[in-house]
Amino acid sequence: MSFPLPLDPKFRREVVGQWLDDVIDRLEMGEVEDALVSWKIANVIYLNLPPGEGCLEQEARLHGLRVKISQQQSN
Repeated sequence: MSFPLPLDPKFRREVVGQWLDDVIDRLEMGEVEDALVSWKIANVIYLNLPPGEGCLEQEARLHGLRVKISQQQSN
């Protein structure tokens, strides 16, 4: 059983950012499927933030990285 994340939205947004950094690292190494796994984890954490606690910059980053993953999958 995994340890649950603290409920603090700021902390959760930081965790999302770390997962998105991991996505970038994995894409640079050519590990597209692993990048997708990391992206999915970041997305789930982000979508479980309480209402009003989102961040437009992170949403844009999530979207942009998903597009990059899709592009690399199609190559």
